[in-house]
Amino acid sequence: MSGHSKWATIKHDKGINDAKRGKIFSKLSKAISIAVREGGGDNPEFNPKLRLMIEKAKASNMPKENVQRAIDKGAGRIEGMNYQEVTYEGFGPNKIAMMINCVTDNTNRTNSEIKSLFDKNGGVLGSQGSTAYFFDKKGLIDIALPSGNNQEEVELQLIDFGAEDFQVIDANHMQVIVEVTQTHQIASKIKEAGYAVEDAEVVMIPNTTIALSPADFEKFNRFLDIIDDHDDVQRIFHNGIQS
Repeated sequence: MSGHSKWATIKHDKGINDAKRGKIFSKLSKAISIAVREGGGDNPEFNPKLRLMIEKAKASNMPKENVQRAIDKGAGRIEGMNYQEVTYEGFGPNKIAMMINCVTDNTNRTNSEIKSLFDKNGGVLGSQGSTAYFFDKKGLIDIALPSGNNQEEVELQLIDFGAEDFQVIDANHMQVIVEVTQTHQIASKIKEAGYAVEDAEVVMIPNTTIALSPADFEKFNRFLDIIDDHDDVQRIFHNGIQS
């Protein structure tokens, strides 16, 4: 995500420099295969979710052959793991509510391993629905604005497109919150209007937050890193902020 944002702490995504390249590529491959199977086919022109994942893979310098192999697996052209998406809910240190999106080929193994990580590091893995009510499911679109843009005109245009909320990150970047079912449609409208869409995804935005001291926030971030390091974890959402 670009710059600093009131939404910046809701999502814990590690970049290519924060983890081994192979692990990043593995996570992207799983996400691409899922996007093919659940997003409407293997043609990115008609599958916005797949198109976004391919763009993310390119941004991470993932080789083209890896991307194509993941697409072929999702389309069933070559044998591969039968991946499925699973979301875990729980509480981290200081009772921070969390939602963990995973992609796995073995839910029993992933269940056991995620629970073990929580138990060993000061968290509590909950049942389905235990933290979901702390979050609202929304679409989040990151856009780059042309230099010299008129902010008021941009905001009015975004409202016309269906934006529910937005925040200027800096002079040339903005984040837009939209209804979840309209995420890719509105992203397409923004592109057609001439703006560069840097990211468009479904996120869980906390409707209440817990402020942590700098020391507690650092401790929580260490916990996040431990959970995020698991191979099956794709994204983590939480409601902790630094006071």
